[in-house]
Amino acid sequence: MPRKIIIVGGGRNVGKTFLAQELGRLLPRSTVIKIGLHHARHEKSSNYFALATPYSVIESSFPKAELLIIESGSILDDPDLIPDLVIFLPSSDPAGDKPGSERRRQQAHLVRGEPFDPSDAERIRTRLAVDEQTMSSILKAVSGWSD
Repeated sequence: MPRKIIIVGGGRNVGKTFLAQELGRLLPRSTVIKIGLHHARHEKSSNYFALATPYSVIESSFPKAELLIIESGSILDDPDLIPDLVIFLPSSDPAGDKPGSERRRQQAHLVRGEPFDPSDAERIRTRLAVDEQTMSSILKAVSGWSD
């Protein structure tokens, strides 16, 4: 089965790390990766890469990973990356937007706070090869809902 890739991007301080880690819990065969500007903060992610790290480097670092959850909108600029799911978490404060935020939002399959078409969710579920309950849990996590 080919490797699956989920990208979590968005504004500053919107819960990208929390969502990536939650998705990691929902998808137990996944590896969560953080790409950022600052030094690695191991309490947030032990799989940390510097901004502008090519996808090929990340991919080769985890040869056995079935699913990569990458917290970084900027990785979407890499032409070698073809994600199965792109999630965007917008900032409620325009000052929290990052460069390229609007472009990232347009690339997203799911945007927190925006409606989605159930047929889109079914296509995503099929691409990720997850069951309906897991897909429902993913949608709840993206939406910020809880049971």
